[in-house]
Amino acid sequence: MEIPALEFKQNDQTLYCFLLTAKTIYARFDVSRRIDDKEKGYQRSFSSTRVKQIARYIDKDKGILPNSILVNLDADTFRYENDKLILNENGSLGFIIDGQHRVWGANDAKEDILLPVVATAGLDNVEQAKLFIKINQSQKGVPASLYLDLLALTDGVVEDFDDEGVPAQRRSVELAKRLNEEEDSPLLELIRTTGDSGRGISLSEFVTQSKNLVDPKNGKFLNYGFEQQYSIFKIYFKAIKAVFLAEWEDEKSLILKTVGFGGLMEAFYEIFQLVSQTSKTFSTDNTIQLLNLIKDFKFNSENLPGGGIKAQQNAAKVIIARLKKELKSNDELNVPIAE
Repeated sequence: MEIPALEFKQNDQTLYCFLLTAKTIYARFDVSRRIDDKEKGYQRSFSSTRVKQIARYIDKDKGILPNSILVNLDADTFRYENDKLILNENGSLGFIIDGQHRVWGANDAKEDILLPVVATAGLDNVEQAKLFIKINQSQKGVPASLYLDLLALTDGVVEDFDDEGVPAQRRSVELAKRLNEEEDSPLLELIRTTGDSGRGISLSEFVTQSKNLVDPKNGKFLNYGFEQQYSIFKIYFKAIKAVFLAEWEDEKSLILKTVGFGGLMEAFYEIFQLVSQTSKTFSTDNTIQLLNLIKDFKFNSENLPGGGIKAQQNAAKVIIARLKKELKSNDELNVPIAE
């Protein structure tokens, strides 16, 4: 596929300017490096409402989209000769860095309009992620979870998470990544990294709730190494899943929604202390034993009303109050008192 193109440079970066139809851009460029299915990549990462507005604007209002789409051409997908880009006939050509909504909306329109495209060339995944963040971070509609997921990439490989120089946010992202990907994790595939809606919690919510626990300077778990912190998180949620399994599997339950999850995270450290005090060892079995005292607790709007941070804090207070009340009357878990 040959198309006329202009080659130029900005700050030593080679760029190409050309025209392609919206449906060609949609078909030949990726919107997510983390989701193989193109349709799911769009649907999970971006706003369908904005897409419908753009498609309607093109078809009904005869609107125009004069602003350029920014893409990156993978190094092995093209060559430039005689003022033309010669593109591979099949397969992905690269990644859409900016303009995803416009491409998706224009693709859904009946009219297949030409769109102006500016392309970088041969940037690696880290460089593309950095450019995506710089361009999009002040614009509407790009999910915070997607930024955090990309930040883990742009930061590069962290050799030692016990290094105090690794910030709390980066630690939290790594915790979430492991909990979301490891086969024995109770949160396997339940942390949404692209800002999509659905079952489970968002990466941004997880990071917000966990930063104060793993902060290397004043976090509540600062005396534990990073691998120990990961074990503490895994133990905690294994126990919660085991005790409240019916709630965990019920999509209507609030246990894996903002209020319920936020309440459990707000109560995390105090439950950790209660388990440690009553059992001397923080383990899955010991945490289950403690939480079994309130196994009949329901994560519903009656017990956890409202929304926002205040509702999460109130949810934690309700959970802890119930636990402490049950502990007072439980001789097995109470430390013996003797003169």
